[in-house]
Amino acid sequence: MAATTTRPRPRSLPSVTTKLATELGNLYVTVCLDDDGQPFEVFGSLGKAGSLQHGVTELACRLVSLHLRRGTPLDEIVDQCQGISEMQPWPNVMEDGSTVYVRGLGDAIALILRGHLETQAEVKEPELKLAAD
Repeated sequence: MAATTTRPRPRSLPSVTTKLATELGNLYVTVCLDDDGQPFEVFGSLGKAGSLQHGVTELACRLVSLHLRRGTPLDEIVDQCQGISEMQPWPNVMEDGSTVYVRGLGDAIALILRGHLETQAEVKEPELKLAAD
């Protein structure tokens, strides 16, 4: 269940910025992490200052950030954002060499946050120790 209060923002937070290509230009999404390495807030930039794309990007990131700071589970945020498409699918080659298509702002935010979910899952999986022969 989500918290009823918004966690205060610390003075500084570590962050990771991801650049994705879209039909409207490059989208930059910065995910700031809390002390536990969990996403705490999201910032994004697409288009020129004052443009519709820029404003909608800022709005989406503020709302995602509010949910993160209020304790909404990351998988719920990803589920709500993924698949929202308002632009032509645009290919992006990821660090592992795979190609993903960004179909819109929500889809791009979900793609980036999904990476944090996968990292969380890897950390939670116990290591298997093999007995010596």
